[in-house]
This record gives sequence, structure tokens and C-alpha cells, in this order.
Amino acid sequence: MLSTFHLRTFLAVVDEGSYSAAAQKLHMSQPAVSQQIRALEEQLGDVRLFRRVGQRMVPTHAGEELLSSARDLVMLAERAAQSIIALRGQVTGRVVVGCTSNSAERLLPQLLAAFHEQFPAVSVELEVAQADALIDGIAERRLALLLLEEQQRRRGMESLAFGVEPLALVAANTSPLLKQEQVPPGVLREQSLVLPRVGAPLRRIIEEGLRRRGVVATDLKVAFEADSLIAIMQGVRVGMGLAFVPKSCLPARSEGLG
Repeated sequence: MLSTFHLRTFLAVVDEGSYSAAAQKLHMSQPAVSQQIRALEEQLGDVRLFRRVGQRMVPTHAGEELLSSARDLVMLAERAAQSIIALRGQVTGRVVVGCTSNSAERLLPQLLAAFHEQFPAVSVELEVAQADALIDGIAERRLALLLLEEQQRRRGMESLAFGVEPLALVAANTSPLLKQEQVPPGVLREQSLVLPRVGAPLRRIIEEGLRRRGVVATDLKVAFEADSLIAIMQGVRVGMGLAFVPKSCLPARSEGLG
């Protein structure tokens, strides 16, 4: 492999016209320059790169053939070095993030925009799956981090809560429950519900909140289950039942929900 150090020495001799002048330019001794040129000639198959014409060293035919490529290689090496220097202090690389479909729909766009603004040289790959599969991805070191609706307390995982979001009960615009200022928890036993699937983080949060208010999971009349909040709210629009959704997802009344 050609050394850029050897090539720089070669170019200095071409530009300066002698070993001694090249040595001064490179802050080297003349014997060191001679050794560099000889090493380069051996690397290229024991060819001669220079011949003497009067007081100057001029490239041979082999030297002329090497000249343009040598300048390009040295320039590329310098550009690479400058790029690396420019990246000092800047985080680069690739990160694989896992999230549930609900997180992807409502939280991820803002978070990714903020992340890209702070770390523009980092590429993000997104894996959307159910929570259990994502947690396995952390254990397998396939994923760098997860975005879930609930904190995880498991060995080998560090969990950080970055916000708390209340849930709201939503119904179709035609529901008589909208006339009530408050809906007692017991009323939910009589209503059809549209919920996340069993085992989903949001489903566990909903069931735990209802349990604390005296309504257990076996009391619920589940009409429809879905992994997506969009699908859940569509189920409410068409009258399949009530749903609990994060307040950030609440649509306008004109969209068929209240």
C-alpha cells in the first residue's frame, strides 16, 4: 500500500526540483528524502521516479505516470483528516430506537425532531413492535433504547420517566354520556369499551386505574381491541364503545368524538 508520507516527499521533490530543496520544505534531512524516494520506488516495482537534468531532478516516465495520482491521493488524505478534525466533539453514528405503535403515532415525531436538531450527524432507525418484543430487543442488544407508555423495572434495564400524561374518556358525539359533567366509574360496567389489546402497556395502565376506582378487568365489556390509537378512536367514532386515550390525542368535537 502506498504511503501518503512517501507520496508527499515525492511531490516535494517534483515541485522543488531537488532532494535538498525538498528536504528543507519538509523539514527533513536530505538522506531521509532519498530514503523515502527509494522506498517508494521499491513499492512500485523497483522503478526509477527521477532523473537528473542539469541541476534539477525531473520525473521519469514512471514518475510522470505517478504524479497526477499522487496529488489526488494526498488531497483525499488531507480532506479526510480535515473531516475528522471537524467532527471532533460531534456525536456521529447510528442508533436503533424501539417504540410501540401508539408511541410512534403521538410522541415520536416531536422527539425525533428535537433529537435531530441536537445530534444532526446521528442516523436513527425505528423499530415498531409490541412492548414485549421491544424489551427482548434491549436484552439482545439489538435496540439502544425504547419509548414505552409505562416505566419498566427489570434487571439490566434503566428506565427514565420523561413525562406524565393523563387519560381522557372519549365517546362518539351521539353518546348521552356527553351530557354528564362527570362519569362515575361504575357506569363503565354497563358500557362497551374499545381498548388496547391485552398485555399492551396502555391496557395495563387503564385496567390499573379502573381497579383503584373499584372496577376490575372482569367487569369490563370489551367490544373491540386494537394496537393503534388511531384504530381505537375510529372504533369510537362508529359507535363501538367508549375509550380511554391520552389527552394529547383528543380530537375536536367536529371529528366525531367528544
